[in-house]
Amino acid sequence: MTVEILGRTFTLKGSVSQGSLQAVAREVDAQLRELQQAFPTRPLSDLAILAALNLAYECLESKEDHQQLQTEIETRSKQLIQILEASDSSFLPGP
Repeated sequence: MTVEILGRTFTLKGSVSQGSLQAVAREVDAQLRELQQAFPTRPLSDLAILAALNLAYECLESKEDHQQLQTEIETRSKQLIQILEASDSSFLPGP
């Protein structure tokens, strides 16, 4: 499949869906265009490094957010299980 980034065409192959590859290419293109506007005199290699850093930072933030949410879900799940277990024992018939 081919994608276009900053007017250049790239042929990509991979196990990822075409839709995902297109979305990634659009994101890279958008990052580079934004950086090109902000730093018009910088060489493309510098812009590519800045774009890579920006995207890597976003990825790292997403991973940290995901981990935090996963921890919160596990904590709340344990709390709910304890509440359910406590309420089950209170409904048992007494002697």
